[in-house]
Amino acid sequence: MTLQLTIEPWEDASNDAPEICRTSGPLTIEIDGKPLTRNLDDWSQSVKRSTRVSAYPLAAWLASSWWRLRYEPLPVGNRANSSWRMAHEVAASGYGYLWPQLVFSCDGERMHYWSIPTDANDGQPVHYLTGARGSISTKEFEQAVDSFIQLVIDRLDAVQLPTELKGLWQEVLEERADADLAHYRKLEALLGYDPDEIDAAVVERFIQLGTTIGRSVIDEVASVCASADPLHALNDIDAIAQGRGIEGRFALTQQQLGTIPSDPLRPWERGRTLAHAARRTIGLNAHAIDDRALSELAELADASVFNGPFDSARLSIGLAVRDEDNKAKIILRKHNRAGRRFEFARLLGDHLLSSQQDHWLPAADTKTIRQKWQRAFAAEFLCPIEALLARLDDDLSDDAIEEAADHFGVSERTAQSQLVNHGYLPVCALGDNPNTGAYPYRI
Repeated sequence: MTLQLTIEPWEDASNDAPEICRTSGPLTIEIDGKPLTRNLDDWSQSVKRSTRVSAYPLAAWLASSWWRLRYEPLPVGNRANSSWRMAHEVAASGYGYLWPQLVFSCDGERMHYWSIPTDANDGQPVHYLTGARGSISTKEFEQAVDSFIQLVIDRLDAVQLPTELKGLWQEVLEERADADLAHYRKLEALLGYDPDEIDAAVVERFIQLGTTIGRSVIDEVASVCASADPLHALNDIDAIAQGRGIEGRFALTQQQLGTIPSDPLRPWERGRTLAHAARRTIGLNAHAIDDRALSELAELADASVFNGPFDSARLSIGLAVRDEDNKAKIILRKHNRAGRRFEFARLLGDHLLSSQQDHWLPAADTKTIRQKWQRAFAAEFLCPIEALLARLDDDLSDDAIEEAADHFGVSERTAQSQLVNHGYLPVCALGDNPNTGAYPYRI
């Protein structure tokens, strides 16, 4: 899919700051030829592909929000705070224009977008019509944004208007070209902060820990710690890692499974492919895996770890602390059998697909690419879709799904998710909003 941001022809508006006036014109934002700026103009009583705005506010917003747009995932839960929304909603470009209700958020590998039609009864003269959601590669997003910002800078140079945008964008490009500085900015974004908004000592603490547990791991941990006090959240997670756990050793290795393709597979495809390889390697075929067989995959002494008794403390993250010999301390945070089996399977999948340099394997509620393929692996490993369909035998009633979930040792929602993701149940079966033109969080 291809993202394009264009504004042509340039027009001179009046009664505003020079950089606004000289960069005005009809703006079109489209993905694969579908205009997300398509609107009904009440003044002209016509439907248009483009919207008449100034490009300068949008370019300035894209430049100032670049790090958070590029790296910060959707917030956990169904709420987004004002800081997150200002960094991810195009409407934050401001300057009094009626911008499309368009949201961008990255999971680390794909840039997801949501285009939301505006309310026809809101009394505004422009009503945006396109409802859509999807994703593009981060490379395509970067190319489109880079081209648009440079287009605006070139326009300002052509009319000899110096602005802050050129210096700001040059600074972003220089930071992107410096690996260490880019990672610093990435961590700020994952923690939910704009550049230089958070104490440098906090970011340095994450960087320091990353040298021990793995650089890609600290990125995952940072997204979990996104809060008003990320250092406190990090200390809590460090305490979890240093605390009690279930000692074992991962018996299944990457070498046994062979090469698992990554790109261009989507996270759910990657997770399922890995799950199929793992089941094939241990000879599961279509059978359900019981607690004992599951525990043996990490050489756990006692299969009762899935049944309790459970620690009453509520942990922010599930974790496997792994050494170079695949010995691991496993900390499960769920308090029910199905949840603990699923979380263990997530950690197993992370072990099989992550770098050997990663000494912490985190299972979190965040919406990063790593957590997505963990969940996809766990669902397909414990409850493979073909075996689930055979068990259901065309009976998709609630009772049948509940019985099948119990058979495979997963939650009813996991079984439902498998059916939804493969097209056997509608999205609304999970209670999710099937409307393609809806925000990914409550407003």
